Amino acid sequence: MNARLGRGDFIKRLCTVTLRKTLLTFMVVFVANSYSQLPEEKADTAISDYLIAIDEVEAHQGAYSAELSDLFMGLGNSYITKQQYDDANLAFQRGMQIERINFGLDSLSQTAYLMSIADTEKYLGDIEQAEKALDQLYNLNTKNYGRSDIRMLPVIESLMDWHAELYPLRKPRGGFSTLISLERLANGMYDVLDENASLEDPGTPDRYKRVAQAQFLIANHIKHYGERRETTFSVAVEGSSAARTEPRTSYKHFKRGRAALQKVIESLMQQQPPTISDQADAIASLGDWYLIFGQISSATKTYQLAEEIIITAERPDELRLLAFETAKTIDFSDGIDQRLMQQTAPAAEITQTIEVSMQISQSGFASDFQVVDDKTTLTKTEIKVLQKHFRKKRFRPFFSNGQTQTMRVNKNYDLASPGA
Repeated sequence: MNARLGRGDFIKRLCTVTLRKTLLTFMVVFVANSYSQLPEEKADTAISDYLIAIDEVEAHQGAYSAELSDLFMGLGNSYITKQQYDDANLAFQRGMQIERINFGLDSLSQTAYLMSIADTEKYLGDIEQAEKALDQLYNLNTKNYGRSDIRMLPVIESLMDWHAELYPLRKPRGGFSTLISLERLANGMYDVLDENASLEDPGTPDRYKRVAQAQFLIANHIKHYGERRETTFSVAVEGSSAARTEPRTSYKHFKRGRAALQKVIESLMQQQPPTISDQADAIASLGDWYLIFGQISSATKTYQLAEEIIITAERPDELRLLAFETAKTIDFSDGIDQRLMQQTAPAAEITQTIEVSMQISQSGFASDFQVVDDKTTLTKTEIKVLQKHFRKKRFRPFFSNGQTQTMRVNKNYDLASPGA
């Protein structure tokens, strides 16, 4: 009789423990899902709920229960919504510690926590600590996959996104450090693509374009701000000033970007089904690359190859118009340079959009600006601002009969209020 009662009590206790664990697991999932898309006004409630859930799990399953990591991730994100970045960082650090204890020091499950830690360090203004977290994330993945494994590509892309978004927000000195990190990742991406990626993969062309973008950004930065002497970034020149090292440094980035853009073309040629417009645009973009780095003869020859591809299209006139008759803006930064200028320029209120006629030279520079609307009169200051705006840009020149030619085009321009 006593034995039967003991067995019944044991089964009852076992059911109670199982039920409690089930309820705790449900609570973890429910709390995490409830606040995955969190409006700011609900952040206080979310933080309270997460803390209660964490206390409950710790009390019944221990301080290092695997279920806790998701709760700490949610708690950290809730603190970010409230802009309480120190508390958020502590929550992410705790979640990562639990992942390491349960799944090992090199567990890939730490990746999301390291990225979140990097973001909070960035918000706190400690870029050095943020980049250390990202380096740890990169090294963690290389330990699991190897540096040249194709599975490294999404990791590298996410890190490149992080640095590309940070760069326009930094001053030139700090921005150069960010670009060094971005370029290092771009070189790693190139190696992975070159060794293990298929040129027939639809994602390959865009990835090679990203490599070229990184090379352009750092070369353009050096052009405008010079190169930091104390950096570990290697330049094989002895005893020379920043001005003297710039051409050789820029040429290195020119070659790396050119190699990436050539790979873009090669990959597009192997896509199925082939797209003539994409191939022609990629070849013309390589011509743009030569142009902005002063390789005029190579640019002309490359534009000629693009034109030869265009002739094979079903509607060559339309494609030629888009490629060579619209003075397309050359921007290998994919808008990052523009965001940088907006960050450093004073805020301006746009009063109207006007149409401006200008001449584009054979080298892609704009000049001879004229307002199309006779009723619109600009002040001398407004004219200077307009000229500065367009002269900072580079345009793809008109190309016909085997050579670049000057042309006149109209472009829209946002006119800012006086004094902006």
